[in-house]
Amino acid sequence: MCTVTYVPTSNGFHLTSNRDEQDSRGLAISPQKYQVKGCELIFPKDPDKGGTWFAQKVNGDVAVLLNGAFISHLKGAAYLKSRGLLLVEILSHDEPDVCLAQTDLKGMEPFTLILFTKGILFEFRWDGSEKHYTLPDPGIPHLWASVTLYTETLRQQREARFLKWYGTVDDLTTDNILDFHSCRGTGDSGHDLRMRCEDRLIATVSMTSVYWTAERSRMVYVDLKDEMENSKQPASSIMLQHQFVQEGFPTLKLAQEEKNKVKFKPGFFGKSALKLKYSLIKILNWEYWPLEVVYMPVLFYWFWLSLKARSLFFFSAANPLMNNAGFAMCRKSSIYGLMPEAYYPKTMLFNATVGVEELYAELEAKGFKFPLIAKPDIGERGIKVQLLKNLFEVKVYAEETKVDFLIQEYIDFQQEAGIFYCRMPGEAKGRITGIVGKEFLGLIGDGISSMEQLLIREDRYFLQLKQLKEIYGKLLDLVLPAGTYYRLLPYGNHSRGAKFTDHSWKLNDDLLHTIDRLCLAIPEFYYGRLDLKFNDWEELCQGRNFSIIEVNGAASEPTHIYDPKHSIFFAWKEIIRHWRLLYQISLLNSQSQGLSLMGTRQGMQMISAHRRYSKLLT
Repeated sequence: MCTVTYVPTSNGFHLTSNRDEQDSRGLAISPQKYQVKGCELIFPKDPDKGGTWFAQKVNGDVAVLLNGAFISHLKGAAYLKSRGLLLVEILSHDEPDVCLAQTDLKGMEPFTLILFTKGILFEFRWDGSEKHYTLPDPGIPHLWASVTLYTETLRQQREARFLKWYGTVDDLTTDNILDFHSCRGTGDSGHDLRMRCEDRLIATVSMTSVYWTAERSRMVYVDLKDEMENSKQPASSIMLQHQFVQEGFPTLKLAQEEKNKVKFKPGFFGKSALKLKYSLIKILNWEYWPLEVVYMPVLFYWFWLSLKARSLFFFSAANPLMNNAGFAMCRKSSIYGLMPEAYYPKTMLFNATVGVEELYAELEAKGFKFPLIAKPDIGERGIKVQLLKNLFEVKVYAEETKVDFLIQEYIDFQQEAGIFYCRMPGEAKGRITGIVGKEFLGLIGDGISSMEQLLIREDRYFLQLKQLKEIYGKLLDLVLPAGTYYRLLPYGNHSRGAKFTDHSWKLNDDLLHTIDRLCLAIPEFYYGRLDLKFNDWEELCQGRNFSIIEVNGAASEPTHIYDPKHSIFFAWKEIIRHWRLLYQISLLNSQSQGLSLMGTRQGMQMISAHRRYSKLLT
């Protein structure tokens, strides 16, 4: 129950667990078949409590338990029920995922449960007060280690060794996986996968591994306790094979049946109806129009300002310390470098050619903890921004990214907003010209509809369906339990499905004072938008519990215009108003500091460089 690996194969997966226990714990009963509430389960049994840490149902459902949730907790004097008994109870249910969602866990000790059911891999954590669900990608390897025994650094070290092994092993057999789980690794018996901690009298007492395919499964159980107590006695093992009763895998069939029940059926028109729906949404809602279409009617005003400034790129002096004033080809890392470190997430810059081993080492040295956010150093409307949940996803991102990128700690505040700020050169205070609130793309289950159907019902989310299918695949067939919220994307990007709402009415003196203080701490920052994450508005106004995710310069949009309640005429009015402010600020800086505005040749070179860079992002 302390180290678990998931290894995908071409036709199934291996799920393997090391059980680390105190020496005083009784010898576990080897895996057998048990009848529980009319359901046949296979599991090794804990002789003290009667529960288990690893179990499989005869239809192929599998579950494995780890102690703790996110952080090490203080053990209480007594708990309502053994976690091992809860695992048996959950897995014996007809729908383990639904049972888990509906079960009241108050009074239970924190735990992590890895569950495979209905052809879907779940990661569930109970932190003692709240339930947390994620859906790990079943196509990539995963490693989990108990937070009650191992620090974040040790867990990341184990994961790095696991991924290195995974990248070199040719044959993913049960024997090879058990060899990895039994390896001594660094030679430090207190930290290795097969561990022995003399101080706490804790050791790895057994290994359990299930090899699952669509037709059958095989559980291998290796008892290490006899070997520890008598070095001459080899570790004993037992193997149980089980062929699923029905042809194929029943839970996959169930998943398909559920999908057929709830799948969007557009009737006679078929796929044409979906295409028509997509087109009508894009046409009838201006917020989804291409940028060229939105901005074309007001370009006359840009040219008028250019004529007055005698520069088509009149914005270039707006933020003197930002490359191109933050309009294009401006590195986020250089902007962060202007800011006090306390204002933004812990961040590291990596070259596009960085080696994976070097990347791992630097993340470990700086104490980064998962999840993390990766983004290109030069951004482009949320492209290539990605949440990284483990080292394997870090490896894939680094190998696929063709540009320099940042890795940041993930800020888990629940709200995000964009605040547009302007300050005239020479003035002691600035002004806030727009506030946008951002609602992340997430779904609330009804216990009946698949996630795909829920996405199709909401126009905003339907437009993201193609991209979400690339990310989640068949996981969108999942029926979320009623009332369960699942956040599909943790980014506040309009182009990634976030809903923007005009919150300019929330402006008050306290908020202006806080934002003024932040922006005055960024040298020579006069025009742009701050994207922040925070707990609630009152705390943000008081300057507490927030983090600046990004500072955008001269290319900033007044994104409050994308509130669905606003017309295109409102948007044009706000764009013109902000271009006027940009013009005024840039010319004042140019005159007071003797700065030359960008010439046509230099501006065209900037545009060409931006086009070349954009191709690398796709």
